[in-house]
Amino acid sequence: MNDETLLDVAHRGRPATITDLATLAHTPVDEVTAAVRRLRDRGQLGGRGEEIRYTSPGTWAAEAVTSRATQLRGTARELLDEIEQIVADLPRTIAHWSVGESSANPMPVLTRHGPRASEDLWYELGVHGSGVLKAVMPDISRFQTSPEERVARISEAMRSKDAVRLIIPTTAADATFTDLLTAFIAAGIEYRFLDEPPSWFWVDGDQLALPFEWGEKRPTSVMSVHNAALASVASAYFETLWRAATPARPPSAAAAPWTPLLSLMRKGITLETASRMVGVNPRTGRRRIAEAMTHYGVSTLFALGVAWAADADPPPQ
Repeated sequence: MNDETLLDVAHRGRPATITDLATLAHTPVDEVTAAVRRLRDRGQLGGRGEEIRYTSPGTWAAEAVTSRATQLRGTARELLDEIEQIVADLPRTIAHWSVGESSANPMPVLTRHGPRASEDLWYELGVHGSGVLKAVMPDISRFQTSPEERVARISEAMRSKDAVRLIIPTTAADATFTDLLTAFIAAGIEYRFLDEPPSWFWVDGDQLALPFEWGEKRPTSVMSVHNAALASVASAYFETLWRAATPARPPSAAAAPWTPLLSLMRKGITLETASRMVGVNPRTGRRRIAEAMTHYGVSTLFALGVAWAADADPPPQ
């Protein structure tokens, strides 16, 4: 029995000693002793001698990433591989851990199944109204067949976020997805392209969602964990992917997320009122105006109005 399988058995049954674990795993004591020693060296199990103590996958993953980041500071490719392996193992380790978890402060694991499971999980469990949603979606074609009411509901929730950052496959730059990408921009979503996104997952505050099997592009069985340490690990991994991804081309004036705001402000409406009129909170409105200033390279609202008007208005015939 390999170390990972033995750890799964230990997480499920929580035996107190090496002898108990050997009995539970139907494995010779000397083999289990050697495996426990290796798992202790990696920090995945604790205790001394016969005694076994348990460390949650969230705590171990966070500490492991921190440690490897220090050791591999100058080797980005190795670091990415290390972090990806840790994140890829999370669905399995979390599932086994949750079976044996009975402490007063368990790590809640929620699941959803079905063709729309990944969308439902975020809408039901994501932190709506604040913060940054970070998501990797290797397959966005499902959004093209979603019912209009579902799209409207999710778009409204997206607009309430401070920011939404999405990594999608490079193939999504095809003309087939033009309308969908325009809708993403209108909802205030910033997206980048990656040739081969590793797997579907998202991070929203302390909430992390993963497929049952790491590497699935369009999962129908997904799990969500509310755990700050795990979310931190996945967020760090996302940031590594985000830096490697290719930014989308700057949006046209008509499709830009700040266009509805500037159209209203051009009529003398304040930013705060305009934000509410287009269905976003004032904080999100201010962020979009700041993005517009960066896009046009200006530092005042007046200069922004001039630059945007020149870009948005069609030339005279």
